[in-house]
Amino acid sequence: MIYKFIDDNGTFTVENPHKYNLYFPLTSKDGALLSSISPNLAGDIKRDNEHFLTPPASIEDIRSNWLTRRDFFIRTDSETIRLSAPYQDTLEAGLLYHKIIKKTKRLEIEILNFIPYDAAVELMQIKVKNIGQKRINIRPTSFIPLYGRPEKSLRDHRHVTSLLNRVYFHKFGILLKPTMVFDERGHRVNETTYFGLGLEGDGSAPVGQFPTLDYFYGEGNIISPDAIEKNIKPANKKLPEFDGKEACAALRFKEKRLEKGETASYCLMLGLEESEQRIEEIFQKFNSPAKVLNSFIETKQYWRTYLSGIDFKFGNRNFDNWLLWVKLQPALRKLFGCSFLPHFDYGKGGRGWRDLWQDALTLLLTEPHTARNFIINNFKGVRIDGSNATIIAKDGTFLSDRNRISRVWMDHGIWPYLTLRLYIHKTGDLDILLKEDTYFQDHQFKRAREIDYAFAHQQGYSLKDKEGRVYQGSILEHILAENLAQFFNVGSHNIIRLEHADWNDGLDMAPEHGESATFSFMYAYNLRDLCDFLNRLKIRTQTVSISKELAYLIDAAQNQKNYADYRYKQSRLDEYLTRVKNISGEKSRIHLEDLIADLKVKSDHLFKLLAKQEWLPCGFFNGYYDNQGRRVEGKTPEGKLNMLLPSQVFAIMSGGAAEGQIKKIWQSINKYLRDKKLGGFRLNTNFNSHYNLDLGRAFGFSYGDKENGAFFSHMVVMLANALYQRGFIEEGFEAINSLYEMAAGPKAKIYPLIPEYFNNEGRGLYSYLTGSSSWYIYTLLEEILGVKFVLGDIHLRPKLTAGNFFGREISVQFQLGGNKIHLTYIRVAARKKAYKIKEVYLGDKKIPPQQNIHIVKKEAISGKENHLRVYLK
Repeated sequence: MIYKFIDDNGTFTVENPHKYNLYFPLTSKDGALLSSISPNLAGDIKRDNEHFLTPPASIEDIRSNWLTRRDFFIRTDSETIRLSAPYQDTLEAGLLYHKIIKKTKRLEIEILNFIPYDAAVELMQIKVKNIGQKRINIRPTSFIPLYGRPEKSLRDHRHVTSLLNRVYFHKFGILLKPTMVFDERGHRVNETTYFGLGLEGDGSAPVGQFPTLDYFYGEGNIISPDAIEKNIKPANKKLPEFDGKEACAALRFKEKRLEKGETASYCLMLGLEESEQRIEEIFQKFNSPAKVLNSFIETKQYWRTYLSGIDFKFGNRNFDNWLLWVKLQPALRKLFGCSFLPHFDYGKGGRGWRDLWQDALTLLLTEPHTARNFIINNFKGVRIDGSNATIIAKDGTFLSDRNRISRVWMDHGIWPYLTLRLYIHKTGDLDILLKEDTYFQDHQFKRAREIDYAFAHQQGYSLKDKEGRVYQGSILEHILAENLAQFFNVGSHNIIRLEHADWNDGLDMAPEHGESATFSFMYAYNLRDLCDFLNRLKIRTQTVSISKELAYLIDAAQNQKNYADYRYKQSRLDEYLTRVKNISGEKSRIHLEDLIADLKVKSDHLFKLLAKQEWLPCGFFNGYYDNQGRRVEGKTPEGKLNMLLPSQVFAIMSGGAAEGQIKKIWQSINKYLRDKKLGGFRLNTNFNSHYNLDLGRAFGFSYGDKENGAFFSHMVVMLANALYQRGFIEEGFEAINSLYEMAAGPKAKIYPLIPEYFNNEGRGLYSYLTGSSSWYIYTLLEEILGVKFVLGDIHLRPKLTAGNFFGREISVQFQLGGNKIHLTYIRVAARKKAYKIKEVYLGDKKIPPQQNIHIVKKEAISGKENHLRVYLK
């Protein structure tokens, strides 16, 4: 690892961090301001895609684009020290702050950046200490380029939009308020003021400023600006020529003589607001070193408290601290979405549908008090045709697509049920299945096969019946709509259609004839697993109400024999999609016994079809058919072997793969997908771009990057989860341990986290915003530590091996029903195979096994603190 942990709160240091092209996230508790920062102080500061304070920064900008840096110049008698340049540097980073400590021959400089947990402003504090033997004269000047407009203006009317700029002098800095927001669809008045304010440690204001790039550069440039090298006099009042120019917060502070050991400090405040009064309030809140220090302490404490909802102690400082950052990653994606960090230079903010539900696996543990409302609100994004809105904005509203493309991901119906399943088991809240909720409706119909160009967007996005009334259905109905529609949505091999992609976004070029056996396994699983909840629901009711149209898809009693004919399924789905274009609003009462019988028939049919048709002689499953209807995996006519990891993961996870098949799959994974040099598991073998135009863009990528053969963290941790679920404990450990070994290894060259993927060199790429973190925490708690939630009770089924232990004990703290649970596993001695439970105690009370399972009933958990001790043999 390139970092060293210096405490037990996740704080780490990196020596000479400028050698690594890395970035770090900064934000508040509600994501009101989003920043990224690198060791050379590059990155950007923004609220959303429409409001960038500083120029948008992609990964190459981090090391190459000087305009994306938060710079600060210190001119001495003999040299110019530029704080974005490397010297003898040490990075210190923690929850959630970034500190660079620089040493030159005569100065030690500390640059602290953080966003207070409760304010939308980035604070940048610079401390300059004379460590030489003689006094030194310094002339400090900040230099923060201000962008002040939407991201799209970077390459769309960049100069023209700068003509809208108006700068205003503030006693402590600069205000930038463009006259309007440039949009050729309809220009509008700008209401946002972007600001950069600064003051000295004693509260003194800057002596002047250079408010535009032109004025700052003079006849020089960004490398050698006249304002610094020629000591041009700063402006103290606004001049007419400052309007219509690219702006900057270049604040000149008074010259100062530092005696030996003396320190000078400066603070910059960077942000954007809709009112100058609010800017003044922010300034008053942070206008002294004491106030900044107090906010810094409170911010660190806030994030520590936030992460305490679930707390692991494996007895190894490196691993325990690494887990803190992994736990934080779902929260970061909740706030940043899938955009706004340098690698994630796509999209326009918000989280994707799949991300929304998978991140909830951890958020249900760290934010249990918000879980029910969170889930109910998310179901509002489901369409009655079984598809869904693909983006959820920060305010909870749903958007059809981030790029306004009419498309559907075929796996999206899988994830809501998996998250709902965890929630119900953790809380015992079966009643949520009967909770009424709205549906999403927009211009897309029939799973994006038809577009209503006359759709009245201004009338909202809630599904309305033929009478114009907002239609509501139970959460159970939403789940059924997602999963039943997909059962019938098949291609010519009777496998569920790939549509515009599945989990692998790179498989996006087979909309007509592509099919995904990979996620057909998971739809079969959902249909079967839902029956368990429905059986339990019979205690409350014998019937449920669903839409009259959806009842049309509950047809197994009459049409089971027709399921072998893909044309029957297609016809049935077409009729359903036609009916729900103008939903009646009428309901049908369905007996739960009949519904359970129907779902079981459908699930059994799918599992049998997949097992018979997609198992290959070479020892693994085929997961896909391409846009020409060709089988993708297995041996090609040219004698080459193609294999994809997801095809095997979901066959195992769903229960579709038999035990003997899992053994052969594991052998194949090790033979074809495991990298002997790096030790990790690749997403696929090298297809040599054969499927570029018939399956997806992924195979146009360089092999070993992104969705073409990279070590994709998300799929590796789901492989581990699937293996653990099916009782392949040693194999599961190998898979999940490979992630930590790669992430913490020297070749990764990353901060403590799980990246989206590792490339051929073992380098970790796309930091922080990945669903693998949620699945890692979920797998650690439910599978490895064996904390199984079953309708509010805890079933203890650990799958611990010697490889999980660093010492004698492993502990975890989590919440259940508002009560804290402290669970400690204690091993008596090391052993080669998985440990088994010897004894379990809740406090001083011994808990005997029930049918070989140790169950902690929810009624036994009371009070604020509950201590569980589990002795292993």
